[in-house]
Amino acid sequence: MTTLQTSRAADPLPFVALSDFKAALSIADNDTSQDGVLTNMLLAASSAVQSYIGRQITMADWSDRIRIAHGDRQLSLILAVHPVLSVADVFLDGQALPVPAGGWDFDPLCGILYPSHGPWWWPGRYSVSYRAGWAVPGMVDDDGNALAVTMPADIRQAVLIAARSFYSAKDRDPLLKSESEQGVGSTSWATPDAASGGLPADSAAMLSRYLPSGFS
Repeated sequence: MTTLQTSRAADPLPFVALSDFKAALSIADNDTSQDGVLTNMLLAASSAVQSYIGRQITMADWSDRIRIAHGDRQLSLILAVHPVLSVADVFLDGQALPVPAGGWDFDPLCGILYPSHGPWWWPGRYSVSYRAGWAVPGMVDDDGNALAVTMPADIRQAVLIAARSFYSAKDRDPLLKSESEQGVGSTSWATPDAASGGLPADSAAMLSRYLPSGFS
């Protein structure tokens, strides 16, 4: 079974509200002088966290194209993004499959879509349109109303830690690992592990439960 994923997502949003980041840095909310820089740091930290997790996690409308080879049968289709919120359409070889009376049967947490008729999905090319992922600050519904944030707190905290590390390093020589001043003391900086995509160790540790099995 092979899967190709596409999305109909809006422009990316940071996983943490700018006001929360400013509070963590003890910057007054009415001080907007650094808002652009801080937002870019949050976006960079959010992107690094998502890359480390290794899959899309923000809420959007998604379309997966899944091919089951001739001679194979699948007990379920695995959707690329989860948690799954709703399944809109399922096509097989270009033909829409009828929606079951009770709606499509799926496991929201792991993105498993079960067949509507019979014990398995037959060979062919499937196209599944669905909505999945967690809501982040600034997202709105189809009517323009603000959505409640559903992104897990530990992911948001990992982003906040990473963004704070970016902020602390913004005026520092990236090649400088330590410095000392006679009579005052010395300071050294932790170097993020390349295996974590540049995330601080504390951030990476918070994300272990979201990694694919065998990668934590």
